[in-house]
Amino acid sequence: MTDYVPDSSLGWLDFDAAASERVATLLRSLEEPGTLDVLGLGSIRDAFSDMLTPGTSTVQTRLRYLIFLPWIFQRLEVDRVPPTDFARRLRDAEARLIDCLRRGKAEGVIGSRAGRNLRRMPSDIYWGSMKAWGIRRLDLSIAEYGQRAAALGRLQPERDDDGYATDPLAPMWADIPAPPDRFLESDIGFELRPDEAQVLADGIRRLHPHTLIAVLSGMPDVMIDVDYPWLVDAPELPSRLAEVLHHARCFSELTHGPHLVYNVLAARAASKELGWDTESLEENQTGRLVDWSRSVDNRHDTLLAWVDNAPEFWQMLTDYRIARSTLHFWDQMARRAVDDPTGFGENQDVHRLIRERERRLKSKRARLSHRAALEDWTQTSTGGQLDYRWSITKQYLKDLAEAGA
Repeated sequence: MTDYVPDSSLGWLDFDAAASERVATLLRSLEEPGTLDVLGLGSIRDAFSDMLTPGTSTVQTRLRYLIFLPWIFQRLEVDRVPPTDFARRLRDAEARLIDCLRRGKAEGVIGSRAGRNLRRMPSDIYWGSMKAWGIRRLDLSIAEYGQRAAALGRLQPERDDDGYATDPLAPMWADIPAPPDRFLESDIGFELRPDEAQVLADGIRRLHPHTLIAVLSGMPDVMIDVDYPWLVDAPELPSRLAEVLHHARCFSELTHGPHLVYNVLAARAASKELGWDTESLEENQTGRLVDWSRSVDNRHDTLLAWVDNAPEFWQMLTDYRIARSTLHFWDQMARRAVDDPTGFGENQDVHRLIRERERRLKSKRARLSHRAALEDWTQTSTGGQLDYRWSITKQYLKDLAEAGA
């Protein structure tokens, strides 16, 4: 019998909670909608998403989860739940939260259909975000926290009549308003109370002061009903944030073209090699390529200057450890896009680079190079113009604005 060897694998040394959390975030991100990344440019997309809106992900829904979950965790601490029973008690409490939200007919309930059988509970989805928003203080994984929760419960501070802590002995959670009476027993919604919104807004401003979500959280009346964050009608932004938005916009606009080309190539390959009817898909993507080339033409001088000044772009990404091969591939794509946006879609050099890139990334799972991989294709187009989690950012800003933060 031949031993099975996987095409690829991921491993890490679990030295500390920070490393564990980074890997968990990576694995969770692979399941998120909008993360299909056939050209391997997702690391740049995620870097800008974190620069603009830290503490968000595309599977999140409403901001008040950052308040609900600490209430649940604090209750488990007070009850001194032992480590052996922590995971079960946590799931039970989150299932009750789902039921309370469903009864309240709230929009954005995670697990509204699956209920108790939900595979990824809100605590898993929001654990890293609670740290980014200043709600969770200790750098622990959920598993590590479960081991310590009972001990932390002995350190609960005294609280005044308004529910605020009068003793700084509980380091795991920030000082947040107390839960309402009958929490996890009666209907509840996602409308933030003003004091809850203020805690969240203060946390993101304190920890990430120059990010888009922090700056806009202080402008509740700003117009955010636009498709992309750089279109927000806001007063003059901090220079660092304006610079990040400029780079994020240029990358978003130019990276849309290569993904459309990939879709066209996949449609043509499926038609030629498998006899599939992909004519409508190819026409759709080709039409979108024409629209894309016009948009690049409209901003040609700005985009050309941006490509010519690539070292400034890569310097901004230094701390995110983007692979050299990714930088090199993008340099080639961007240069060809600004040199000839109209001819980009049928540029044979572009086709070659895209095929080579997919083959390097996916080996035998590359659709443009291997028939078996192409046969598994669902004819779903990949990519779209990047908005860096703007939809969830808009919802969070709306939640803060409606609470008067």
